[in-house]
Amino acid sequence: MVFAHNNYKNASTSKIADAGDISKSLLFHYFKNKKELYLYLWENIDRISNEIELKYYKETSDFFEAMTQKVLARCEFMRTAPDEYLFSLQALFAETPEIREATGKSYKEVYEDAAGKLLESVDLSAFRPGVEVGMLLEEIDSYLFHSLWQMLSTGKLDPDSLERDFLKRVGQWRIAYLK
Repeated sequence: MVFAHNNYKNASTSKIADAGDISKSLLFHYFKNKKELYLYLWENIDRISNEIELKYYKETSDFFEAMTQKVLARCEFMRTAPDEYLFSLQALFAETPEIREATGKSYKEVYEDAAGKLLESVDLSAFRPGVEVGMLLEEIDSYLFHSLWQMLSTGKLDPDSLERDFLKRVGQWRIAYLK
């Protein structure tokens, strides 16, 4: 996948057409421009992610178990579809403002929906008094963003390391935040 190994600006339509073994004219028959193709691919990454996440989904009221399921699914996505995952990182952290704005808006909508559903489905009474679970969720998301940014910066996905580190942190978070 050309977009996985090149940023948006450096992914020429010639390279894209060659990688797809099609002509540029056929590419532009289906997509009016490179941005439309890019955003189409970005939207379809969500479908792959959801399919993998369903394999890990087990109904639970345990906040940390639910978060662990999501991270294990993300790591599985990295293992089974590394180019697609790398592309999703390229899109999420895009250098081109118009791309970053579009993917960021889409990510924010999905994130807010998922966070709302998570907070509705978990047992908040398990937390110590005064713990703002929404803020904890933001803290965990910030940690994950940092980890993914590091992977993108090096160009190397490391799901095993993310998995190990996340599971250690979950243990610490349980001690710090649960009754």
